Amino acid sequence: MDVDSMRKGHEVKDVRPEHYLEAIYALSRSGRVTLSALAEVLGVKPSSAQKMLRRLDELGYITYRGREGIEITERGLAVLEGLDRAHKTLAEFFRLIGVDDELAEIEAEKLEHVMDPRVVERIAKLAEALKQLSEALA
Repeated sequence: MDVDSMRKGHEVKDVRPEHYLEAIYALSRSGRVTLSALAEVLGVKPSSAQKMLRRLDELGYITYRGREGIEITERGLAVLEGLDRAHKTLAEFFRLIGVDDELAEIEAEKLEHVMDPRVVERIAKLAEALKQLSEALA
């Protein structure tokens, strides 16, 4: 996911820890991740970003080395993989029920952060059933 598409679904005031992980990952694809770049992408003050980075580092999701940069750990990557699975599941479900692609992506981006994985799993099963039904009727 690139930084611009990530922003579309983050039009909320509450920037969650997962948003930080997504932004760090997106920024890392084009080079070293800095505090100022991260704060700019997320639309937060550098002091707020630094506070969250310290928290994420303590939790083992990132390695924060001050001016040397920020790196995502294996634990952080696992969180991102879960978010990616949830995003894909939700976007696919929305498309199956007739939501256009752009809106499906935006809504999936918002909901992936707040939905319980058990609910996402149920939606995945429903989406699969809808796909099979659609294929059977075609």
